[in-house]
Amino acid sequence: MKDKGDRYNKGKTRWSLVPFECLEPMVKVLEFGSTKYAPYNWQKGLSVTEILESSLRHTFSFLAGEDIDPESGLSHLAHVQCNMLF
Repeated sequence: MKDKGDRYNKGKTRWSLVPFECLEPMVKVLEFGSTKYAPYNWQKGLSVTEILESSLRHTFSFLAGEDIDPESGLSHLAHVQCNMLF
């Protein structure tokens, strides 16, 4: 077949650029949160202050040399990545 169908994708999101394996740490944090709180608990709403405080705690722990959150056993940066969902 020589002809190719038309697609008008200019300006649309290019999901093929996402290395999906980089999302795995974030998914693991979401799984941890679903056990600690409830599945989709974060969708019920949190104040911006709570989200920023959590992000800062994880960021500063990481900057102080602690890669892994002692409570979850997961990357501090993955916790920050999850906070970016809000």
